[in-house]
Amino acid sequence: MAIACANSDGGLELTVVIVSHNSEEHIVRCVRDLLQASSGVRLQVVVVDNASSDNTTRIAQSEFGDMPWFRLVTNEKNSGFGSACNMGARLGTGESILFLNPDVFMLEGSTAALLAAMYSLDQCGACMPKAFWDDEMLFETSVLKESGPIEALVQHTSLRRLVSDSAFERFWRMDWQIWDSDSPLEAPGAPGGYLLVRRELFQRLDGFDEGFFLYYEDNDLCSRIRAAGWKIYIVPEARVIHYCGQSLKNFTGGNMAQIQRASLRRLYEKHYGAVGRIVSGLIAADSYARRLAKRVISGLSIRGNQSQDATVLAPSEGIELTWQAVPGADYYFLEVSNDPCFIHKVGAKVFENRYFLCNRSYQSLADDVYFYRAVPMVESESAGRIQGGRFRRCSQPGTGRE
Repeated sequence: MAIACANSDGGLELTVVIVSHNSEEHIVRCVRDLLQASSGVRLQVVVVDNASSDNTTRIAQSEFGDMPWFRLVTNEKNSGFGSACNMGARLGTGESILFLNPDVFMLEGSTAALLAAMYSLDQCGACMPKAFWDDEMLFETSVLKESGPIEALVQHTSLRRLVSDSAFERFWRMDWQIWDSDSPLEAPGAPGGYLLVRRELFQRLDGFDEGFFLYYEDNDLCSRIRAAGWKIYIVPEARVIHYCGQSLKNFTGGNMAQIQRASLRRLYEKHYGAVGRIVSGLIAADSYARRLAKRVISGLSIRGNQSQDATVLAPSEGIELTWQAVPGADYYFLEVSNDPCFIHKVGAKVFENRYFLCNRSYQSLADDVYFYRAVPMVESESAGRIQGGRFRRCSQPGTGRE
């Protein structure tokens, strides 16, 4: 493994910015895997710690503090994800910037593949690797979507129970196409947890909007990248494993639901003006009404053509998901999500009509309600009835139905 700090001209190819917050469990593996994936790449690593109360900074400094390519910055208070990313970007000099969550682990050769794609693909301003939810690399994550005001209203309110599947089919097809492809494809957006962007472009756009404390700052940045005439790609040759949600498992910066609602409101008001303000107001009102009525997501039915089964209680060690076999199906995309609209999800190609879900990522899920469905595929196109259900993951072993 050869990690160079600079070339003969004193320049760097890449600055990697990792924003940590109570990330002691993953920070060492994240950096080590990054180095293994970056052999021969001239890079520097800037870790910006957002007021961790655990041993993240001590561990990172002990492991990497003496390395010339490493820099650790500690914030006394949590400044938010976008603000910390901007800070790390300013401290670096690489021609490109890779933003990487501490619960993201890069695979060998992925850094060079991303950099090669950045400078060879048409008008590529930013790109992302294929991301897998599990160590076995069966479940892929979805790309970042751009939902218009009406789609957002349906997705984030009780209206989703009244709308047919066709409202979101274009988002689903986008993921199915990407999961089936081994070639780079243009995407509407890339998550900020594994996003490579040209430095000159990032600076011209003034980086992340620091008005987003957490959530949707990547949606905003990707919208501005495309508006500036650049494209965003997913690069299958580059691969990472992402333990989704582990970066936020020990979050201490406030009420997560309130922060997410505030960021969603800012996104739609910023990009859609008066219409966005109306939509964000309706979303807030619906959320308030549902909280007031003590309705929880487990009471929402699976929409449309999916099964209406009761919520299965899923023990922490794993759950068997089953569905009726569809004659003629080549395979199924088994999708799991906490979003009943399945816009954001993980999906695996499965060749039987059952799957025992027991990977480490599943076992790390918070106790909550999750949705699953099996999409029968024939020659890369969906065919037949989509079947699904929901389960409530619980830390204590048990079975039954709510």
